Amino acid sequence: MPTRRQFNKQLGGAVIGSLVGTNIALSAENAKSPLQKASAVSSSTGIGDKGWTIAVIPDTQNYAKYLKNQPNFDLMTDWIAKHIEPWNIQAVLHEGDFVEQNDIATGGGRGFGDQNAESQWKSAQKSMATLYGKVPTILTTGNHDYGFRNAENRRTQFNNYFGLTDNSLVCDGRGKGIWREGFTNSFGATTLENAIYTFQAPDGRNILIISLEWGPRDEVVQWAKQALKKPEYKDHLGILLTHNFMNDNDKRDGSLGKPGSPHSYPTGKNGNTNDGQELWDKLVKDSGLIKLVLNGHVMGKHVGYRADNNSTGSAVHQMLFNAQGLGGGSKEKGNGGDGWIRLLTFEPDKKTLSVRTFSPLREKQGKSAWNTAAGHDFVINL
Repeated sequence: MPTRRQFNKQLGGAVIGSLVGTNIALSAENAKSPLQKASAVSSSTGIGDKGWTIAVIPDTQNYAKYLKNQPNFDLMTDWIAKHIEPWNIQAVLHEGDFVEQNDIATGGGRGFGDQNAESQWKSAQKSMATLYGKVPTILTTGNHDYGFRNAENRRTQFNNYFGLTDNSLVCDGRGKGIWREGFTNSFGATTLENAIYTFQAPDGRNILIISLEWGPRDEVVQWAKQALKKPEYKDHLGILLTHNFMNDNDKRDGSLGKPGSPHSYPTGKNGNTNDGQELWDKLVKDSGLIKLVLNGHVMGKHVGYRADNNSTGSAVHQMLFNAQGLGGGSKEKGNGGDGWIRLLTFEPDKKTLSVRTFSPLREKQGKSAWNTAAGHDFVINL
């Protein structure tokens, strides 16, 4: 479980010094007030110099599993790459479930798609590679990224297609990049499955993003808890990225037997896994850093939001964003998820986070490209 310093030393590289800056406190009172709509903007002109943005890509398995849908994922990352400057995009986050089946030799059939695992992973890799060298990419793994079809075990091909040094802006192996340290996966390898990243935002705030594997194991949660106490991370705004955390009823996943819970999959039936409520209780609640939690995985309404005070009295904003059941869902007639991207814009007042949902696919089709429905378009007061 090497730190970035240890990893770079092994590669013979230098290490960048840790960032310093100012922490921000989020108001629980403001967080629980009625959500307001985000202001309208142009997809092309974006926000200009008004704030900065994190782009979030939800589950992409339905783009990967059908050959006809794979170009739609390309369209999403192409749009992000072309709009880094107008939207001042500082990072792109993927919420996991890159593929529908991690390790199958032939197309799934029976509604599981027409592409084998190799095709699915290569398609996801190709789409994300569009962003390499242009913007940092931060990834988490989903249940479909493990086992054969759906988390039958913790073996994954994720690391064959998304290596630690693939995007030089994440880690170039010589001390540069936003990656700071990682924890080993279930086979003892340091990968992007569990990692901490930091960067200084254009407004001067120091940002920390921690990404955790599907159904994080107890030892992963313990590592994360201890790592976030390190002095070098003290003055950072923390964001947790993980595949499963909250449901579309605005409640955290906390039912051990509920379908979709990490406890309901073979990877978690031995008890060494953590659902959303357990992550809150063991990690988020007592961390003074984590102020925002992002997850995908859950369908139904595909969105959810809640804010709760942590043990320090600061609000933690928790968001579900998924789109895999939209645009025809997982059926062959579907388009993979309508091409929706979430744009999180940190406004220059350092108090406001604007949440917008945009689809370059719908824009290409001449349809309304902004989802302004409840849960897709709102503002949070930080």
